[in-house]
This record gives sequence, structure tokens and C-alpha cells, in this order.
Amino acid sequence: MPVEKKFIEIKFLIRDITCTGCAMDMENILLDVNGVEAASLNYTDGVFTIQYDSGEIEAETIIKKVGNLGFNTKLLPQQS
Repeated sequence: MPVEKKFIEIKFLIRDITCTGCAMDMENILLDVNGVEAASLNYTDGVFTIQYDSGEIEAETIIKKVGNLGFNTKLLPQQS
């Protein structure tokens, strides 16, 4: 029986993004991470939206991965 995936969306602010190339690189890097289903970074406002499977990866791991790429992050409050 297949395991049902539970996708969660988080948004966080990324500082120091200066161009669309950087945004696209970061999106592609995160899309290669197991459990990340979607990644979209708007470099003009610095908001990074990630959809991930909570059964495969935790939000903290994603944020740490971005931090390891040299960017400062701040998790934004979840909206209901």
C-alpha cells in the first residue's frame, strides 16, 4: 500500500538575493533535495516558498540547507 504524502508549505525571507540567476540556482538546488516538491523564490521581495513532504524532510533541514548556501533566512509566520 503506498504511503500517503503530506505536503506542507512554508515561506521564509531570504536576505542578500540580488538577481534572478541566484534565485533560479537556489530553486534548482532545493528541488534536488528529497522531499522538496516545489520551490519558488521571488528575488525582488526575498520570499521563498517551499512545498515539501513532511514525511521525508523537516522544515529546519530545508532552512539549514539554504543557510549552508550562504544566505540568511527568517521563517515567516504560517497563514491559516
